[in-house]
Amino acid sequence: MAPEFGPEFERGLRMMLDAIARAQRPGSSDLPAIDMAAELAKLTHLRGRPPFFDYLGSGIGQGARVRLADGRWILDFTLGIGVHLFGHGNLDLIETAIRAAAADVAMQGNLIFNSEYLGLMETLLAHAPRGIDRCWLSLSGADANENALKLLRQKRGGRPGVIAFRGCFHGRTGAMAEITDRPDYRMGQPSTFPVEYLPFYDRRDPSSAERTSRAMRGVIARGGDRIAAFVLELVQGEAGFRTAPREFFVPLFEQCRAAGIPVWVDEVQTFARVTELFAADLLNLAEYVDVITVGKTLQGSAMLYRHELAPDPGLISGTFSGATAAMAVGRRIVEKLTGENFFGPHGREKQLENLTRDHLAALSRRHPNQISEVDGIGAMISFRVGDASLNHTRAFIQRAFKEGLALYYGGRDPACVRLFLPAGVLTETELAQAFEIIERCL
Repeated sequence: MAPEFGPEFERGLRMMLDAIARAQRPGSSDLPAIDMAAELAKLTHLRGRPPFFDYLGSGIGQGARVRLADGRWILDFTLGIGVHLFGHGNLDLIETAIRAAAADVAMQGNLIFNSEYLGLMETLLAHAPRGIDRCWLSLSGADANENALKLLRQKRGGRPGVIAFRGCFHGRTGAMAEITDRPDYRMGQPSTFPVEYLPFYDRRDPSSAERTSRAMRGVIARGGDRIAAFVLELVQGEAGFRTAPREFFVPLFEQCRAAGIPVWVDEVQTFARVTELFAADLLNLAEYVDVITVGKTLQGSAMLYRHELAPDPGLISGTFSGATAAMAVGRRIVEKLTGENFFGPHGREKQLENLTRDHLAALSRRHPNQISEVDGIGAMISFRVGDASLNHTRAFIQRAFKEGLALYYGGRDPACVRLFLPAGVLTETELAQAFEIIERCL
């Protein structure tokens, strides 16, 4: 519930939204271009390293397009690595944010709760997989994951270790970097707890599921008494939007259940982007899941869990649980996604997935050996380009950016191009324009 400020506030809000709408029109002269190269040089100096793209936003965008500070408009298929599912300049979300920003505090946390806090929790739990009935809000996805690790270690009597998949990504904090399967993310850092890695699903290997199940049996037999949880992404994010069928996961979850090891599903990336709000529901796995962490599209993060796992007082807290505006916008995003035909086999995300796959198939026919290994689901689609080396993939992405399309990559060698589709706003015309750029840059 946003505070009510009367008719003067409403008139001012309408004027502000009208001004934003005028500035959003491509070709608008309301905003002067700036020397973006000079500003990016300052940013590089202050940050200590250059940005991946020569990107500095103007603060103005419209749907899938964003206006850079130098006045150029580009199509954005990166979305802050999956955050902005409704693209740029969405007036509905801007209005929601303005109303919330007029509240008495900018941030809410462990001692101060306004209605936005309660409203976001209620909305998340109303749509959560069955059996998940508790919620703890936090800032980044890594924060939610840290909370989940603490909760599950406590419930497992202080056991330190985790089981995870090869290629996983769970965050950049100290503990999450130890779990994430990227040694370069923990360069110079000590190893403080055991992580047992299983091979993720390989659709080219008919024995992949059995091989991973056998590896799980070995891990549990060797050291199951040291394991606090099995943490996994149902669609791997940084590894390149790699998918797996339900039949791959069920035997692993059943082994964990028999050994008393809780299952923690990291949906920080998949939340709202896989043709259902939760990937656990898409794959009908709710009965096996004890904890779910969500973030990115939510504009904050949350740990969702079964009530019997509730932590002891003092274990999990925090000065900040999120910005008031971010909480309100996160709730509005969930309301829009669940009420405006985005999900299901005929929803907008599935339609965009099918169209994207059609474009990729057509490109592959016209350019043999240039497009391969298409994977992903919903608003998360990936493909390999050329020899799939990291250098080749990054060079391709930089060419696309110069042509007006922002893309990002995943994996290492082989690497892939990841399409973060702005499914809340993307039109078929814009999708076709993006693929015209992709084809020019092959």
